[in-house]
Amino acid sequence: MHVVNNAYGMYCAEALQRMYNYTAPVWSGSSWGYYTPYLWFDGDKGTTGYNSWNDSIQNRMLIDAPLTITMWGDWIPAQGTGTIYAQFRNDTTVAINGLAYFVLTEDSIYRQTPNADQWHNHVARDYLPTQSGESVSIPSGDSIILSRSFTLTPTWNADMIEFVAWIQNPTMNPADSAKEIWQGAKLDIAELGIDEYGNSNIAGMNITPTPNPCVNSTRFSFTLPSGERYQINFYDITGRQIRTLSGIASGSEQTVEWNLRNTEDVRVTSGVYLYRFESSNIYTTGKVIVR
Repeated sequence: MHVVNNAYGMYCAEALQRMYNYTAPVWSGSSWGYYTPYLWFDGDKGTTGYNSWNDSIQNRMLIDAPLTITMWGDWIPAQGTGTIYAQFRNDTTVAINGLAYFVLTEDSIYRQTPNADQWHNHVARDYLPTQSGESVSIPSGDSIILSRSFTLTPTWNADMIEFVAWIQNPTMNPADSAKEIWQGAKLDIAELGIDEYGNSNIAGMNITPTPNPCVNSTRFSFTLPSGERYQINFYDITGRQIRTLSGIASGSEQTVEWNLRNTEDVRVTSGVYLYRFESSNIYTTGKVIVR
């Protein structure tokens, strides 16, 4: 959530308030308090151990959910505004009563922070409309559709925006501090209706690799003023820099190819890699998926 320290540059007051919905997880010797990084897994106060998070999430994904969520929407890139819709369908034989939430997140943010982390993923930018959620009741076999309007801040990377929706049990289980999340869904901004996204003033400021996912190589195409220097840095998922491509712009459209090899000329393994494109006119970040 990146909610504790505004020095991170990713502070979200709504995310901080939502953190207080749960019992403080850490005993300091005289009182309970909050601690980061800390995984509230499915509403449970969880653990601080990074290594255990993946197994917990994978095991939970094997459990059937009582809800199906379908998301869609549209937006106007030139204005940075739009609407998100979500259909929540109750697949059980009993009514579901809970709180529906929507949050706008930004992924692949490259920024040095006081704790030395460089890459920040799925950062909560804005709860739609607030972190309090909306009380809903869905009869057995029935569904409801909710909509939320949104506005992007110009400093966010529009290509890295995702929308997340979920329904959660508002009642805390005293045994484990859990407020069970019955089902969640996410929608990438690229999946919205974006007829105006071809506007060169917007698309020109964001450079994305093609193809992605990739098997043999991926390419970055761009146009910069003649003589302008550019640099593309690649990182593994831990934030370790593995390769740099740089050059001087020709003034016309050009393509730079990454052959999926690191600085030792060894082909990288399958997985997710991060990139940062920098020049005087363009700064953008994102992910490359290697198969």
